[in-house]
Amino acid sequence: MALAALRAGKHVWVEKPLALSAAHGRELVDAARDAGRVLFVDETFLYDPLVREMKRLIEAGALGPVFHLTFERLGMGRIRRDSDVWWNSAPHDLSILFYLVPRPVTVIRLHRHAHLQPGIADVALCDVELEGGVSAHIHLSWLHPEKTAKVIVVGRERMLAYEGRFEKRGLTLYDFTFDLSPPAARGAAPIVPISGFAGCALELPAASEPLALAAEHFVECVRTGAEPLTSGARSLRVVEALEAADRTATGGGSA
Repeated sequence: MALAALRAGKHVWVEKPLALSAAHGRELVDAARDAGRVLFVDETFLYDPLVREMKRLIEAGALGPVFHLTFERLGMGRIRRDSDVWWNSAPHDLSILFYLVPRPVTVIRLHRHAHLQPGIADVALCDVELEGGVSAHIHLSWLHPEKTAKVIVVGRERMLAYEGRFEKRGLTLYDFTFDLSPPAARGAAPIVPISGFAGCALELPAASEPLALAAEHFVECVRTGAEPLTSGARSLRVVEALEAADRTATGGGSA
């Protein structure tokens, strides 16, 4: 449908993910370029001002070098019969990961569990390694009693915690101090001393609705010809990561 619209000369807004294969994604990107039209992917979380603030803090060096990111998208939501939790939920987290830390993927490993329906995973765990040694862990589940859409960013000097569920959105900055110097005396406990750890909720202006901000950006790009933050070309890396993980995924479960 998106390809037909582009070939008809229309600007196109596509629900995430851009496509169900990298080949189809590249076809859409090429069609948009050839038609001179905007191909916009609805990676809504990238329009959340709190996610924008996370990126600003990371780029300003407020956390020090980034080590690791953890993503949790959990809850008893809509359980699909036609696709699994990886393809439904991971596009959100991969898009946030690549926005916050725009580095190439070097390794991606996926393990899926199908407990309710044969062949349709309802739990997925993914490890991602990015160029430069940054690691990420993604935990997705339709079988969880508490809803959360959480991102943790761990740096050498500070940590950030983001909760993305709209009814409880928030951003917390954590300070910590530890001592990696060798123990001063023999027989000292084999632990790294942590001398300080404290969190502070960041006071930010009331955040606008991300979907409304995404729609405004789409209209602006149609009017000006600018490339969207979530253009098809930029979103293609999400589909490539989804597909790469899918190809080598291991599976389990009881269904």
